[in-house]
Order: sequence, then structure tokens, then C-alpha cells
Amino acid sequence: MAEATIGGDPAAQPTSLRLVIGENNTDLAMTLSLLLDAEPDIQCVATAASGAAVLGALEKYAPTGFVLDLSLDDGSSLPLIATLRARAPRAVIVVHTGYKSEELDGRCLRSGADEVVLKTGDIEALTVALRRAASKRASG
Repeated sequence: MAEATIGGDPAAQPTSLRLVIGENNTDLAMTLSLLLDAEPDIQCVATAASGAAVLGALEKYAPTGFVLDLSLDDGSSLPLIATLRARAPRAVIVVHTGYKSEELDGRCLRSGADEVVLKTGDIEALTVALRRAASKRASG
């Protein structure tokens, strides 16, 4: 899946979080973008199926946050998390994964992720994590 632009003109929508969704399941990526875009303070500017496409979206859209699956078309997202943290130190990074383990959560957080959320189908858990991470980043 190539990068997809979502949500219309970014300048026309004042929001506190402008997200890129890194997810290689096209249906899930579109569902997440629609659900998150419905939130008043979140705008999805692009979806991307690979780490390379996420980095391209970083350059193109200057997002303030990322929702990343741990496995993208070009491999693990762990190195991508570290790259995003280096290139966008103030951005929110939330890992959205189907795998749950304390070891994996720790690796994500050490790589630079702000939060790790399990893919349970509960959009509220994801929005709470995004807002919590954004609040922490804004305060310091």
C-alpha cells in the first residue's frame, strides 16, 4: 500500500494532533483514519504501509504524531520508532499492536515510543493514549 492522503486540506482544520498511521492492513488503516478523524482534536493526514512511506509522510506533511503497527511491509517498526524520535523529537508516537508482552512494550518505549496500545478494537484506548502522550509532550 502506498501512502494515502487523508482528511482534506491540513491547513483548513485546526487540530492539536496531525497523525500519520503506519499500518500495512489497508482496511484497518482506513478504519483507524476514519475513526480518529472523527475526533475534534485529531486529524489523520496520511496512512502508510511501510516505514519508508511513513518517513516520506513525515517530510511531506510534518505530522505531530504517529500511530504505528509493529510490523510494516518493510519490516519491524522498532528501528523506525528510533528514527522518528530523532527526526521529530516532539512528535507523539503510539505503537498499536496485536502483540502484548512486557518485554516488547519495553523495547518500544526504549526505542522512543510514548505509549503502546493493544489492538483490541477499542478506539477509546487509542485516543486516550494519543491524548495522554500529547499532553506529556506539551508539558515538557
